[in-house]
Amino acid sequence: MDQFKYILLWLSAAFLFADYPLQSNLVFEIRYKYKFGGLLHVAIHALAGLFLLYPFLVHWQIWVAFGATIVLHYFIDTVSKTNIFMWLADQAAHVALIAGVALLCRNLQPVPLPDVVAKYYFNVPFALYVIGYLAATFAGTIFVFFVKATFQKDYQTRPILLYEKTTGVLSRAIVVTAIILGFKLTPAFFFVAPVPDLLRLYQVVTLRGDERHYKGVYPADVLISFLYAAAIGVALAFV
Repeated sequence: MDQFKYILLWLSAAFLFADYPLQSNLVFEIRYKYKFGGLLHVAIHALAGLFLLYPFLVHWQIWVAFGATIVLHYFIDTVSKTNIFMWLADQAAHVALIAGVALLCRNLQPVPLPDVVAKYYFNVPFALYVIGYLAATFAGTIFVFFVKATFQKDYQTRPILLYEKTTGVLSRAIVVTAIILGFKLTPAFFFVAPVPDLLRLYQVVTLRGDERHYKGVYPADVLISFLYAAAIGVALAFV
């Protein structure tokens, strides 16, 4: 049985999980402050990948192929990213490495898993939902950051404020969920989708000068965040 899709999907999920939720401010600071800080980052990627590749770890081929991508991951990350195009190229490079592992190891057979685990692990729609939510919520913060950094150069030196990051993640999760439910249950949920970002928009307008909250954040940032999450929500609705 060809295992390409399962290796591709779960390695992609591992990549997103390690690159975004698990890359805390502390990890980010260590990564760029110290000469070998990138090793901590790729170690987190290695652990996340091995965890989600568990059914295939009995094969030495998966260790070699995945190990090679971790080494290459380190060197890809040494390339500075200053705009949205470089960030997208960086993401594409990582996905290409993941696809390479899936292609090389597609004929490896997984070990038997407990039924409750296999039910989700070998479930393509479930894996796509995991990837979609990670991309929409946590990766969405970085997407918006690089869009803004591309067109407003002074933004490149500005840190992403915690309040801005948290509200963005939560609002995009609600947007994705509401749009999925709008397609699958009732269109009434479509009216729920913009509510969190309308509240954020109000905060941006009233609190933009507040250092603790939305200093340097503009209405366009909220709109980009909403459209990004909405696009992912529409895609997931048809999974």
